[in-house]
Amino acid sequence: MPLQSPNLDDRTFDQLMEESLRRVRTSNVGWTDLTPNDPGIVLLELFSHLTETMLYRLNRLPEKAYIEFLRLIGVTRRPPAAASVTLEFRREEASDEAVEIRRGTRVTSSRTDGDQEPPVFIATRAVKIRAGETSALALALHCRQIEAELAGKGTGQPGLSIQAKHPPLIAPTGDQLDLVVAIEVDRTELDERARTLQFNGKTYRVWRQVDNFTNLGHDRYVYVVDRMTGTISFAPALGTSVDTVQQLGSSDPIAATGSIKALAAIPSIGREIRLWYRQGGGNAGNVAAGELTVLKDPIPGITVTNPQPASGGREAEALDNVLIRGPQELHSLQRAITARDFELAALYSSRSVSRAKAVTRAALWAHATPGTVEVLLVPFLPQEQWPDGHVTVDMLTERQTEPVRAQIQRVIDERRPLGTTAIASWARYKTVSVKTRIVVRREEDKNAVENRVRKRINRTINPLPVSGDSDGWPFGQALRASHVYDIALAEPGVLWADRVRLMVDEAPDQCVTTLAADAFQPNAWYAGSGSTLFRSLNDGDGWESAGRFADEEIALVEPHPDRAGMVATVTKSATEENAQIHISQDSGESWPLTFSFAFEINDIAWLQRENESVLLLATDRGLFELKARGGSAPVQILVDLQDQSMGFYAVAAVREVRGQITVAVAARETVGVFLSNEGGRQGTFRKIGLGGEDVRVLKIQYDGPRAFLWAGAFAAGGNDPGDGCFRWELRGSEDSPEGWEAFKTGWNGGSCRAIAFLGMNVLAASHRSGILRLDAGKRDSEWVPSAVNSGLPQRDSGRFHPVNAVATAPPNRINEQLEGVRAGVTAAQAGRQVLAGCIDGAYRSLDGGEQYVSLSNREFADKVTLPPTWLFCSGDHEITVMDEDEAERD
Repeated sequence: MPLQSPNLDDRTFDQLMEESLRRVRTSNVGWTDLTPNDPGIVLLELFSHLTETMLYRLNRLPEKAYIEFLRLIGVTRRPPAAASVTLEFRREEASDEAVEIRRGTRVTSSRTDGDQEPPVFIATRAVKIRAGETSALALALHCRQIEAELAGKGTGQPGLSIQAKHPPLIAPTGDQLDLVVAIEVDRTELDERARTLQFNGKTYRVWRQVDNFTNLGHDRYVYVVDRMTGTISFAPALGTSVDTVQQLGSSDPIAATGSIKALAAIPSIGREIRLWYRQGGGNAGNVAAGELTVLKDPIPGITVTNPQPASGGREAEALDNVLIRGPQELHSLQRAITARDFELAALYSSRSVSRAKAVTRAALWAHATPGTVEVLLVPFLPQEQWPDGHVTVDMLTERQTEPVRAQIQRVIDERRPLGTTAIASWARYKTVSVKTRIVVRREEDKNAVENRVRKRINRTINPLPVSGDSDGWPFGQALRASHVYDIALAEPGVLWADRVRLMVDEAPDQCVTTLAADAFQPNAWYAGSGSTLFRSLNDGDGWESAGRFADEEIALVEPHPDRAGMVATVTKSATEENAQIHISQDSGESWPLTFSFAFEINDIAWLQRENESVLLLATDRGLFELKARGGSAPVQILVDLQDQSMGFYAVAAVREVRGQITVAVAARETVGVFLSNEGGRQGTFRKIGLGGEDVRVLKIQYDGPRAFLWAGAFAAGGNDPGDGCFRWELRGSEDSPEGWEAFKTGWNGGSCRAIAFLGMNVLAASHRSGILRLDAGKRDSEWVPSAVNSGLPQRDSGRFHPVNAVATAPPNRINEQLEGVRAGVTAAQAGRQVLAGCIDGAYRSLDGGEQYVSLSNREFADKVTLPPTWLFCSGDHEITVMDEDEAERD
C-alpha cells in the first residue's frame, strides 16, 4: 500500500461554520437568530474564512519542506535556455583591410511584438571579415552580457553566498563565458596553473563551477551556482565531533580536537568578488530566418542577417516539473549506469533537448564496438510553433546544433562507467503521410471533424512529447493502418474510416544504378538512385536515406566483404568527367571520408592488407589503389608495364583459401583480363585471356573452398544477342586447367550488365532479357531468361527495360539465413532473395529470381517500417470526410 501524505487539517469553510453553529446551539441558547443577516453570524463567517485560509497555508508546509529538501541535495530549478543562431556579417565589396566583429556585438530585429522589446543577440566570439573576403559567420546567443558586476566581498568565513543582481542566468551552453566568477587576489598568491584576468588594474583569480563540494581534485577554488536565482555559494565547513572521533579511534590530532574545516577554498576577507555572466533566454529568442538585421553596435559598412532561424530558446522550468525531477536525480547519483540514467543525464544537461533515447549499439549494429552506448537526441521545439501538432523534419534539423550535442557529450562522458563508450548523436527522421476516408454522422460539421482528425494524426505521428498525450512516437515502431483507424474512431462523431493508405516522401523509385547487400549487417541492403543512397534494414520492406550527395549521381556502392560497417560509394558529376568516393565506417550512418578524382571510376573492389582496408579503382586512366584513411592519395598500379596508359572497366578481388589475395582486372579496348595472385601489386599481373571480348563485369563465385572468376561480355549492337558470360577457376598461381569456360547457350540478352550468385546458380542482369538464370553446377546448362510475367518492367510487350544491377546476400549472410530456417523462417526468405535495379526502382524476388515485386512503392496499405534509431514526422495528410448519406451513394 503506498504511503500517502496526510493533510494537517482538512476542514473546509462549510465544516468550520457547521462546527461554530453547533457550539452556539449548545453554549448560548439565547442566540436564536442564526440567519446570514445576524451580525454574529457575519463574524462567524469571517473567522471561518480566515481559518480556512490559514489551514490552506498550513497544508502547504509539506510542499515547502519537500522543496527545501530537494535544494539541500542540490536539485534546483532549471533556468531559461538562450536561443542560438549563426549570424552572417557582410560588406558590399571585398577590401584589402580586415574588419573585426568584436565579441559581444549586439544584433536585434526591426520588428516588435506588441509591447515587448525585440530580442537581442550577442556574438559569443570575435570574428574577422578577412582581407579579400566579404562575409564572416559568428555564433550568437539571445541574452544580455553583464560585465564585471561587483557581487560582494569575501568574509574569510565558510558558507558564503552572494547574489547576482540580474537573475536568472541562462542555462549552460558549453561556453565558459556563460558565467565567470573571479575573486581579487594578490599576484604572490598565484601558482602557475591559476587562471586569471585583469580588471581596473587588479588581478582576479577565476574560480571553477562544480556540482557539489566532493571529489574536487587539485583545484579547490570552486563554487556552486543556482542559475535560476543567481545565487553563488562557496564551500561550507564540516565540523568533527570529538566524541565521535575518539570512538572511531582516530589518531589525527586535528580531527581529535573537533576542529572545523572548509570543504574547499573560501574567499579571503575583503577581497572583491566580481561576476561576468549572460542573463535572459526564453522562447522569445526563437526568431525566424532573416529577422536579425539591426546592429545595435553599428560597424561602418557592415550589414548583418541570420540565414537560418534561431533555435534552442526555452522558458525556465516549471516548479511542478522540479518536484518530479528531483527524485530521479537522487536515484541516479550523478552516474549513468542504466539506459534511463544516460537519458536523464542528456535531458538534464541541456534545455535544448526535449527527448533522449539510449541504445546499446552492439545490439543494433554489427560494426559497433561492445560496450558502446549511443544516446539519441531530439531537439526542443516550443509547442506554440506547432499548434496543430505538425512537426516537420526541417523544423527539427534546423535546431540540431553541434554546440548542444557537444555539451551533452561532455556530460555523459563524465558520468559513464569506466570501460563504456558513450556517443551523443541527433536522431534521424522519416516523413510519412496518411490518406484516408472518414464517414461522420450527417449532423456533424465535416470541416471541423477533418481539422480535429488531422490534428490528432499530427499529434500522434510526432517525434516530440505532446503535453498530456504521449511521450512522442516510439523509436523504431512501424506505423500501421490500425493506428490510423484508432485515431479516427477516437474522434466523436466518426462512424467509420476506410481506404487507408500510408505514404512516404521518398523511395528508390527512379533509376536504380547499383545494389549491394551488407555482408555483416542482418537484412541490410543498399540501393543507389540519383543523388541518394538508400538503405534498407529489413530486406527491402522499407527504405531510408543513408547518404545524400548533391549535384552528383551514384554509380557504385560496395560494402567491405571483411570489415563490418565499411561501405564505399562512387558518385559522378552530372556535368563533368570526374568522380568522388565517399566512405562510411558505420554502415552509412555517416560519411567522414571523401576523395575527389579528375576522371571517371568504372568499378571498385575492396581488399584487406595487413589490417588496412584498400580500395582498388578501375578507371579510364588505369588501375589505382586508395587506402581508406584520411589524407590518402590514389597510387597507380601498372598492370602492363608495356602499356602504362591502359584503362580498365572492371576489378574484382578475393582472398583464397590459402590466404593469398587474388586480383583480376578487365581492360578496355577488348585487351582481355589480367590476374595477380600477390594482392594486385605492381609487376605481378599476367594476362589470362579473353582478348577480343569486351568484358565490363567481373565477379567472384564461391563453391565451398573453390572460387571462380566470372566475366560478363558487352554487346555493341542493338540486335547483337551477346556472348553471355565466361568462367575461370581460381587456383592461386596456377592457371585454370579448363581455361575460360564460355556460357553462351540460351543467352539472348545483349550486354551483361551485372552478375550475382545463389550458390552455384548465376543471375545475370541483361540489356533486354531481364535477369537470366544459369545453373553452373550442371553440365551443358542453358541460360533461362526472365518470363514475360516475371514482374520486371518492360518497355513493350516481351521486351524488358535494361536491368542495371542485380544483388544477392553474401555467402556468410546466406548461411545465417539458412540457420534461421530451423527457427521458422521460410525457405524463400532464407538464402533465395534477389534484388534487381531497373529504370523505375528496385525489385525483389524470394524464389531465386523467377518472380519479382516492386520494392519502390511510396504508398502502403498495411504499414510503413522504421529503423530502430529513427522517428516518424508527419507529412501532408489527405483526409476525405463524408457524411453517411454521401458514403452510401459513393
